[in-house]
Amino acid sequence: MKKSMKDCYRWMNNRRLTRVPILMVFVFMMAGLFNSQKAMAQQEVLGTVVDAQTGDTLPGVNIRVKDSQTRGTVTDLEGNFRFRLEPGELILVFSYIGYATQEIDVSGRDELIVQLQQDIGMLDALVVIGYGAVRKRDVTGSVSRVPAEEIGKVTSLNAEQSLQGKVSGVQITTTSGAPGASAAVRIRGIGTFNNSSPIYVVDGVIIDDISFLNPADIQSMEILKDASATAIYGSRGANGVILVQTKTGAGLIDGTVVSISAETGFQQVEKRIDLLDGRQFAIIANEIRAGSYNNVDAVPNTDWQDLIFDIAPIQNHQISISGATERSDYYVSLGYFQQTGIIDRSNFERFSLKVNNNYKINDNVRLGNNITISPYKQRVAPNVTWSAYRAQPLLPPFYDDGSFGVVFNVGNPLADLENSNNFNSGIRLVGNIFTEIIVANDFLIRSSFGADAALNRSKSFTPQFTVFNPDGSASQQNNEFSNLFKGEGTNYNLLWENTVNYIKDLDRHQVNAVAGITIQQTRSEIIQLSGRNVIRDGDDFWYIQPSYIIDEANNINMLSSIVNRVDPNQYYNMLSYLGRLVYSYDDRYVATLTLRRDGSSKFSEANRWSTFPSIGVGWNLDQESFMQSVTLIDNLKLRGSWGMIGNEKISYLDRFSRVDANLLAVFGNPDAVFTAATYGKTGNPDLKWETTTQTDIGLEFGMFDRRLTAEVDFYNRVTDDILVELSTPGHLGNGQGQRVRFNAASILNRGIEFTINWNDYAGELNYGITVLGNTIHNEVQSIGGVSGVDSILIGGFLANGQAVTRSTVGRPIGAFYGFK
Repeated sequence: MKKSMKDCYRWMNNRRLTRVPILMVFVFMMAGLFNSQKAMAQQEVLGTVVDAQTGDTLPGVNIRVKDSQTRGTVTDLEGNFRFRLEPGELILVFSYIGYATQEIDVSGRDELIVQLQQDIGMLDALVVIGYGAVRKRDVTGSVSRVPAEEIGKVTSLNAEQSLQGKVSGVQITTTSGAPGASAAVRIRGIGTFNNSSPIYVVDGVIIDDISFLNPADIQSMEILKDASATAIYGSRGANGVILVQTKTGAGLIDGTVVSISAETGFQQVEKRIDLLDGRQFAIIANEIRAGSYNNVDAVPNTDWQDLIFDIAPIQNHQISISGATERSDYYVSLGYFQQTGIIDRSNFERFSLKVNNNYKINDNVRLGNNITISPYKQRVAPNVTWSAYRAQPLLPPFYDDGSFGVVFNVGNPLADLENSNNFNSGIRLVGNIFTEIIVANDFLIRSSFGADAALNRSKSFTPQFTVFNPDGSASQQNNEFSNLFKGEGTNYNLLWENTVNYIKDLDRHQVNAVAGITIQQTRSEIIQLSGRNVIRDGDDFWYIQPSYIIDEANNINMLSSIVNRVDPNQYYNMLSYLGRLVYSYDDRYVATLTLRRDGSSKFSEANRWSTFPSIGVGWNLDQESFMQSVTLIDNLKLRGSWGMIGNEKISYLDRFSRVDANLLAVFGNPDAVFTAATYGKTGNPDLKWETTTQTDIGLEFGMFDRRLTAEVDFYNRVTDDILVELSTPGHLGNGQGQRVRFNAASILNRGIEFTINWNDYAGELNYGITVLGNTIHNEVQSIGGVSGVDSILIGGFLANGQAVTRSTVGRPIGAFYGFK
């Protein structure tokens, strides 16, 4: 409680003070004046926040002072708030999940009634579905979106891994632990014995993988899972489609944003195989043969896993510059990624350059380009884990003289590592240039020319080396001659797409349509050289002579071979016609019709063309009159789809019969040996597309002012005409048991997937919880062929040649098989 000046004098008089310093009196006067001015300058605001449509109060609304990250409050359970403003604080910002953010000037106001409007834009936000976009409320297929902020939350070694754990029904697994290894992506399980990978569409360019892409350059990723969403890609949509949009400078009018990030970390083996140590091995050896080791406590103990595994550093750096003017925008980034392997003599290094530009010539014409250039270098270690697991712990890795110790029946993994020189390098360019023209306000004409070009080189050298037994003789690790292998592969994919989009809003009727034609050419060439007994070690001498050289005086015996071929999976042409119509009535009922017709040079003329249709319907129940009184539910949508899609990822060589050349045959009288050719593997000219038929039923809803949102899907996917190799009769001339490819197998995938999100505020903290999951029932329905001969397909071979998986009718594809 503040005292007046009169009270102060009384207090001082009571203390018998006869003299008061003038300075002290002045201090008391100024303190009182300051406190009174501060009380006058502060402003307290009371208020209530309600829904503008229903009038219901809104608890937990976030309120903060504009341009402040620390000053704010939230509404209580009744939607009320009380907040004291500091001098100069004039504007409050109100934000709430599912509602549009609102700014209010509170100058001179002490009581407020704040009405927040529901954010209808959440339902009207555009969702990219291939060759266009539709409103979220008009989507009839199963489409999941991962924005840039979700991609950047966790450091990913490659772009595929950035999807890990973010989308239901999508499984991401690492193909190997080698640095730079790509990830295997499966959408709704494995549906074929052949290629089960989805296709990627990066800024409109269709490619088979995105391992070259810097995750920091990605703006969003849309995952198309059902037939209604993927049928627009026809013969490529059977395994799902992932649309990747990279960043641009759009929205940064007259501004420039510079972003720099640097990350570093370490990798190590999460769990090692629990193996016997030296003492345990000796005890078991004595049980098998008594007296093998007299003193089990004195035997050596070599941990081979500890010798080959190491802690491996990782670093990831990037810098980007983006900006825009009224007529253009740009995004340029540089990235560097380096990963050392957990096994010695392995590493990966990747650079990336990203350039995106958009130029607006006038209000109706836009030009643009999206370009990514990514060179890389990689060193690959040999597969020494299997020998490390089998190596006896009693054997030393080195002898006393420093030479490699022998590991019987397995080989010393350290010797294999030391003499391994495997290198890969290359560069990849992916990009497109495009033109967009708006005609009569309703039509958008787009022409895009895209390219995916890659140059890859490999080099492998193994020197002459020998691991000797204790008696001085050569062990099984005896490379008598040095070996050199070189390979170079080039491939390019050219894609020209021309589409017309039509969007029209007629009162309650809304139409979104697209039609187009695409032309694609894919080419490849591979050159492989191999030789032995290179004159000297060292990469300066790793060259191959195109001849067979014998020089006993200088101990030169170089045998060379040259192979020049194409990649049969990357040599074809394709012509496609596509169309899609999305019709919405009164924002309640939606129908989507999609049709694509593909023609591929991979197939014979009789089976070259195929048509892939789909239909999808949606019902926005929250827009019905009988749902308006249900305030608990904010949006409710039921959708379903059916469609046929294909899989053309096969080798075109399978339809041709082949000739085996350079064989030796005896003819004439007298007998003489001639080089000849003979009939080889039989082809099948009747091969056709693998076809997938998929049905999907989905439910979407939002509750509690859209703080709770969820999606649930049931799907049934059957893939027919799957290519498998089956036995053929011996009278075909190939010998008994010759196998030929046929469209014979069928596989079922059925399951449920769900995603549940909760987004809310706890005070000034915004938090989100996501729960997702799925079930998959995978079953081989038929394989074809002769019963008892082709009814089982084996795979999953170990280093000893033993198959550990098999596919048979009634069981999952590639199920593990062995003794219990």
